[in-house]
Amino acid sequence: MRFKISVISLIFLLSLNSHALIELGMDFSYDKDVFGTNRDSKNTSRTWSGSIATYLWEYTALELNYMENSDKTVINESVTYTDLDITVLGQQTNIETKSYGVGLRQSFASRKSLIQPSISLGYARTFKESQTNYTIRSDISGNSFTSVSPMKKERQDSMFGTFSLKFRLTKRLSLRGSVQTYIRAFEWNSAKDDLRYTAGFTWLL
Repeated sequence: MRFKISVISLIFLLSLNSHALIELGMDFSYDKDVFGTNRDSKNTSRTWSGSIATYLWEYTALELNYMENSDKTVINESVTYTDLDITVLGQQTNIETKSYGVGLRQSFASRKSLIQPSISLGYARTFKESQTNYTIRSDISGNSFTSVSPMKKERQDSMFGTFSLKFRLTKRLSLRGSVQTYIRAFEWNSAKDDLRYTAGFTWLL
């Protein structure tokens, strides 16, 4: 909580500078993957993200961002355990992820340019909750029931990196496409394991 309050206070103080330019951004992504023997299993992922950037200089900004991801995997494949006299008919795993980040954004083109690439790097604190439900049938009685695993909660300190391309539509409105990754501490190879592709809009205040 103190981390979020400190970052918000810093953004607010910088925004009081009459020369500071503030940019708001909102992005979204949706992905659905169907798999399995009969293609009746699926993974669905939705990501919302937002950012506030206060430009300290023409090409450099302090960025505060937030990301929320919902990931649901449904597996409809039967697995029989003869020693236990049960059959697992399927399972559903839900993962909820929230991340708060602060860092620097470096643009590589003027705000008057039609195409404006940028890179953001910084610190992120991520909170993750996951839970799996199993549908089980007793091979003796034939009755089915649901088994719910305990909720798992994790908190991670990591780095975030974002590459964005903005396409200027008007003086203040731009279309933005981004790819973002989260890197756990000193695990540089994990950067490619957690990539998110989003699209959205930015607005200059």
